[in-house]
Amino acid sequence: MQTEDVFRSANDRIAEKGRQLGWTLPGPFLCECSDVRCCARLELTLEAYEELRSRRHRYLTAPGHEVEGAIEIRRTQGFALVEKLSRAARTG
Repeated sequence: MQTEDVFRSANDRIAEKGRQLGWTLPGPFLCECSDVRCCARLELTLEAYEELRSRRHRYLTAPGHEVEGAIEIRRTQGFALVEKLSRAARTG
């Protein structure tokens, strides 16, 4: 399992707990970059998290952090959204 997938799984568990607790304010999520030592925290509402999570190959990172094999598709002051390219797109 890739580092970013481990962080993504942790964020999914954070979101699930937030739903159970009825979060309405932004909550703490982990940066899903490829750096195993990264400890950046992102503040997002559950609604924003779920919207950004609509596609399987997308990852949330701190602005400027990278996911190996991905391109940045959106950036705000608080986070960047990156998407991994399919293997075919990277080699063709």
